[in-house]
Amino acid sequence: MDIGKMMAHHHRSSLKKNHKAFKTKHASKSALKAKTKGKVEKSTTQQRKPKHSANKLERRNKAKQIMLSKKEEVELNKKFFDGRRGAPRIVAVIPLCPDVDAAEVVRNLNKSIDSDVDVPYHGVFTTSIDRFRQKIQYIVSPRQFTSIIDAAQVADFVVFVLSAKQEVDHFGETCLRSVVAQGVSTVYSVVQHLTEVESTKMQTELRKSLLSYMTHFFAEQEKIYDLDNQQECLNVIRSVCQQFPKGIQWRDSRAYVLADRAWYDKSAESNIGGTLVVEGVVRGQKLNPDRLVHIPGFGDFQIDKICAAVDAAHDYSMAIDGDATSQFAGNFTALPTVDQDELDEYAPEEELPEAGLGNDYEEPEMQRGVRLDDHFYLSDDEEQEARTLKDKNRIPKGMSEYQARWIIEENSDDEYDDGDIASSNGGDDQMMELDGDDALSVAPPATEYGVTEMDAQSEMFVDLSAEEEARQLKEYREREKQDTEFPDEVELPPEVSAKERFARYRGLRNLRTSEWDVEEKDSRTPEDWSRSSRFQNFRATRNRVLKEAKANGVPAGTRVLVYIRAPEDVMRAASNKSLFSIFALLRYEHKKVVLNVSATPNTEYEEPIPTKDSLILQVGARRYNVNPLFSESGVTPNNVYKLEQFLHQGRTAVATMVAPVSFGNTPILFLKETGKGIELVASGSVEDADHRRVLAKRIILTGYPYKIHKRLVTLRYMFFNAEDIAWFKAVPLFTKMGRSGYIKESIGTHGYFKATFNGPINPQDTVAMALYKRVWPRQSELWTVDY
Repeated sequence: MDIGKMMAHHHRSSLKKNHKAFKTKHASKSALKAKTKGKVEKSTTQQRKPKHSANKLERRNKAKQIMLSKKEEVELNKKFFDGRRGAPRIVAVIPLCPDVDAAEVVRNLNKSIDSDVDVPYHGVFTTSIDRFRQKIQYIVSPRQFTSIIDAAQVADFVVFVLSAKQEVDHFGETCLRSVVAQGVSTVYSVVQHLTEVESTKMQTELRKSLLSYMTHFFAEQEKIYDLDNQQECLNVIRSVCQQFPKGIQWRDSRAYVLADRAWYDKSAESNIGGTLVVEGVVRGQKLNPDRLVHIPGFGDFQIDKICAAVDAAHDYSMAIDGDATSQFAGNFTALPTVDQDELDEYAPEEELPEAGLGNDYEEPEMQRGVRLDDHFYLSDDEEQEARTLKDKNRIPKGMSEYQARWIIEENSDDEYDDGDIASSNGGDDQMMELDGDDALSVAPPATEYGVTEMDAQSEMFVDLSAEEEARQLKEYREREKQDTEFPDEVELPPEVSAKERFARYRGLRNLRTSEWDVEEKDSRTPEDWSRSSRFQNFRATRNRVLKEAKANGVPAGTRVLVYIRAPEDVMRAASNKSLFSIFALLRYEHKKVVLNVSATPNTEYEEPIPTKDSLILQVGARRYNVNPLFSESGVTPNNVYKLEQFLHQGRTAVATMVAPVSFGNTPILFLKETGKGIELVASGSVEDADHRRVLAKRIILTGYPYKIHKRLVTLRYMFFNAEDIAWFKAVPLFTKMGRSGYIKESIGTHGYFKATFNGPINPQDTVAMALYKRVWPRQSELWTVDY
C-alpha cells in the first residue's frame, strides 16, 4: 500500500472551529429585523417595575395592611354573632327529595346537643346552643318553590337534604339550580335514610355518588353528613356555630330583616288605617327610614318609623339629618326626614318643549320613499334636479350655462354601468335566463355584423300571464321552505303592497354603524316612555348610591321594630307564609327604567323561549311579570342591536323591559309557570339602565334571479308591482353567498327589476333585502302568589 496516498487522505476533525463573528454597529435593516424576529423593545420609561422590586419594608407594610383588614372583618363578624344578645345565625333547611322531612332534620340536629325544642312542620323558630354560646334561627321550608327561594335569600347557612332511597327529582333540581343562580351563602349537604341501606359498602358508594352530584353545583363541598349519626350531626352544629358565613354580595349591600314576629297595629296614625310592625334584627347594611322597603310578593312600602325592640342592648350612632349625628342608647325612635322616597314609579308628568321630543316621524303618505340611515330617499325627478344644481356649481369659470351644455360627460352614470358591466368577466357577452325549473340557457354572443335573433329576444321583456306567474311563485316558495337560509325571512303575498305593509321599516347600510335618532317621535312609543327615569352616568350613580347605603341609618345587628305603612291585607296574606322578611331598597330603586339584563338559558329547559313571552323576572328579592325583548349581546358604536326572535341555547342575550332599576351586580332569574309548576328558564345579572339602546326588528325580503348578465341581474318575487320597487329602491341588496348590490330600475308591472352587484352571482344564489323597525320594551307588573 502506498504510504503517500494514506497520508494524503484523512477525515475532518470532529472539533469544528468557528471563527469569531465580525462586530459592527452599522448593521443593515434586514439584519436587524432578522435579529429581533418581530420583537419590539420597550423604552425605559414604559418599563414597569418588577414584582419584587419594592424593598422589604414596603412588602412588610402591605402584608400588615392585609392582615389588619382581615382581622377587622373577623372582629365585626364576632361582634355581630357573639354574646348573649348577638344576632342568631339563620339556617335554612331545604328538602331536595320527595321522601325527606326538613323538620326531622332539625330534630336530629337538636338531639345531638340535647335540645328538646318543639320543631314546627314549616316556619321559623329560634333555639339557643349553650354549648357553643350561640343562637340558631331555623327556617324549616316546605317543598314549595317561592318558599325555598325566599329562605335561601336570607339564610346565613343552607342545609340541603338528600335521600338515600330516592334521587333528586325534577322539582328539587330546579330549586337547586335557582338557588345557585340567585346566589347562596355557606352550604352543607346531609342525607337521610342512609341506615336503611343494607351493607356498609353500599353506604360508602352512595355517599360518594351524592357528593359527586353536589360538587357539580358547589365545588367546595367536601362531605355528605349522615343525619342518623349523632356525631356527624354534632359536627354540623359545631361548624355552623364556629364558622362565619361567606354571605351574598347583592344581599349584603342593602339592609334586610327576617321577622321574628309581625303584627298589624290599627291604633297607629296612618292614612291607610294602621301600620304593619315587624320585629327582627337588622342585617346587611344600615336600615335608613328614608328609603323604601320591599316585602317579597306584596310590593314596596314606606317606613313610618323605626324603634328599638325590648332587648336592644348596645349603643350606636345614626345620621338623622345631613351632618347631624346623635348617640342613642336603649330606647330610640328613628323617623323619616323630608328626603324620604315617594311611591311614584315615574317622574311627574310635565309638558316638555317640542324641540326636546326628537324629530318628527313622517306618516307614510308624506314620505318620498323608504328611510335609509335616518334620511329619506329622493325620487328620480328630484335626483335630476339635484344633479342639475350640482352641475351648475361645477361650470368652469368664464363659461356660460349655455356653453356648459355642450360639454360631453365622459363618465356618466349610465355609461359607467354599461362599460363596467361589459368589461367584467373577461368581456364575455353571455346572458343566462332562469325559468321556473331553474333551466339554464346560454345566449350566443353577438357578432360584429349586428344583433342576432336570440339577442333581440333576450333584450325584450314580456310580462307572464297571471296564471303562469302564480304557478312559478308557488314552486319557488315551496323550494324556499325546504331550505330557509335567513331566519327573519318573510313572504309577501302578491296582492299586498310592500309600501303599506312595511311602512314603518327602514333600510340600513350597516346595522352597527348607521345612525338612528333615539329621540325621534313615534306613534307607537309607550305612553310613559318620557316619564321613565334616565341616568346620564349609570356607573357613577350606582357607586354613589351604594356608598350612601353604608353611611346613614340604623346599624346592622340592632334588634328593631319597623313600622311600615302597608294595608292590613298584607298581614293576612303573610300569615300563611313560612317566613316573612323585608328588604330595604336603595335610592331610586323604586323608579322604573329601561332595564337591560343578561340572560343565559337553562340547559335543562328544552322548550323554545320566544321574545315577548310571558315570564317571571326575579331581580334580587323582587319578582315581576315581564315580556322581555331579547337582543344581541355586546357593544356597538351606534347602540343599535338586532332583535332576536328566540333565546337560543348556548348563547347569552340581553333582555330589555321597563322595570324598576336595581343597583349592584344583582342576579336575575327568568321563571315560567307551567303545568309542572314554576320552571327556571334563564339566569343572568343586571347590566345597566340605558334608554338609548335601540332594538331593531329585522325582516328579510328575498328575490330570485330571473336573468343574469354578468353583474347585471333581473330579479323577481321580491316585489309584485313597480310602485314598491320605486319605494324601496334606496335599500341595498345582498346575497347569501356574500355579494352586495343595489336596485337599478324596474321592469314591467309584475315586480321584476334590474339590479347591479359587485360581482357575478351564482344562479342558485338568493338575493335579499334587509329592513328594520324599532320595537319598544313593554311594561312590567308586580308578580304575586296566592298563599
